[in-house]
Amino acid sequence: MLAVIAGVIALIAIIFCVITVQNNFAEERARIAEQNRIEQERILTELQNKAREKVVFSMKRLIETGHAETALTVAEKNKDLMNDELQALIHLATEKDLLFRIENTSKWNYSELAKYYSQLASLEPENSRYIKELKGYDRKLQRKLERKLYARAQTLPMRDYKANMDIYAELMQLNPGEGLYQSKYDRYKSMYDAFMKDLEKFGEKPERTSGDGYYIEVKKYLKENSEFPETLQMERCTDCYFTDNGWLVGCNYSEQNEIGSRISEFLWFTISNSTVQKVEASGAYTVN
Repeated sequence: MLAVIAGVIALIAIIFCVITVQNNFAEERARIAEQNRIEQERILTELQNKAREKVVFSMKRLIETGHAETALTVAEKNKDLMNDELQALIHLATEKDLLFRIENTSKWNYSELAKYYSQLASLEPENSRYIKELKGYDRKLQRKLERKLYARAQTLPMRDYKANMDIYAELMQLNPGEGLYQSKYDRYKSMYDAFMKDLEKFGEKPERTSGDGYYIEVKKYLKENSEFPETLQMERCTDCYFTDNGWLVGCNYSEQNEIGSRISEFLWFTISNSTVQKVEASGAYTVN
């Protein structure tokens, strides 16, 4: 019995020794692996530092010699080396590049100058000079746009109430203190409102059919008032015009008479609420 117990104890001791040795081997392997990892990181960091030094030196030289745009290209290609020093150089190179662009831009090119000063103001929000210049070019752009819009307004037909109203609304936004724009807007709005009321009175604007290009209202009227409606053929029709009496359209049509001859005629038709209200001869109106 004692021999058996001793054997078991010996076996346990052997197993413990084996486990201890295995643990020691595992710990050693882990220690060596960690050392290798630390060494690889050290080597990588050293290589990155050397590469970064070259990039920093190159960027400084480019900035000093007036090639800030190229310096930014160098930084863009080395994003993996980014640190505070490189960030600061990128900031400086961006500012220098924008200043260079401003120096080489025509003083009359307000939009480009405003764009560059806007970028500088975002880059250096504490720089009062950039903010002042930006505001100045914004005002110049606004005045330039105002002159352009006002010149365009002079070319609009007076009867185009909506277009006139819209352009004077834009001018009022650009220069709220200009009373002329307000009075012009009010005038065209009054005429536009009256025009819209007239439109309601005459109903929807007649539209030509997409296939033959005639007006359904005119064809209906001609069929109802023709002696030989089955021979009616619609031909060319004019655009639709707004008049004080309704919608005015001109149409060519042909039909057979009592002896079977086909006659062609052009007439003007005044339409209101989808119904022809008046018919006039071809010479009643002239279309320019």
